[in-house]
Amino acid sequence: MEQTPHGWTILDRDAGVLSYAYTYGGGSANAFVARYGGDKLLVLSPPCKLPEAAFKELEEFGTVESVVATNGFHHLGQAEWKQRFPEATFYASPAAVKRIKKKNPAAGEFVPLSQLVQRLAGDVGVIEAPADKCGETWAYAKTASGYAWYASDTLANIPRLPKALPVKLLMKWTKSAPGYRVFSLALKFMASDKPRLLRAMQDALRARPPTIVVPAHGGILAHDGLADETQRLLASAL
Repeated sequence: MEQTPHGWTILDRDAGVLSYAYTYGGGSANAFVARYGGDKLLVLSPPCKLPEAAFKELEEFGTVESVVATNGFHHLGQAEWKQRFPEATFYASPAAVKRIKKKNPAAGEFVPLSQLVQRLAGDVGVIEAPADKCGETWAYAKTASGYAWYASDTLANIPRLPKALPVKLLMKWTKSAPGYRVFSLALKFMASDKPRLLRAMQDALRARPPTIVVPAHGGILAHDGLADETQRLLASAL
């Protein structure tokens, strides 16, 4: 993996697959970008307060055409990116939109994610997970080493438990951290049927085994045996 001077992690330069770690309040999250249809860019969980230099670096990889709020919690960068890319189309699942409208009215309107699913084919795709409380979206992109997956808030790779005691206890009790885990705490807010959601991810990853996993929170994973390890994680959480 290659790091640009202004923060992008290049997962595959030729395929136009990148990630960006950004901070918000007291937390941090990862964005995911993949190129499709020639020079079009798909952006998931767009970063808030992205430096101008980082926007310029992104222009080298293509034109931002599709932007996704991956669930009802990942909306902070939406208004900013809509202002900068007025010609782009912004997508979210219906369940995600319900929360976004309450928490961030400035994020504006969204096109149903199902329409984006129909537009993408082949090496890049998005999957609307069965998350009826707050929505959840995964994405994949083919790279030279195999498939890179954006796991959104279903998986996390948080290196240590938070210092704040209430959050620390919740993360510990739900076995959401430390390390590479199913983010069970987040799933409590997103899906009323956790086993159904995890089985859907199992099936998706069997069809396209990951060599790279970009969780919404925590470090990027790229090591031998990652596909099998991820399947074991999902199975253990059922």
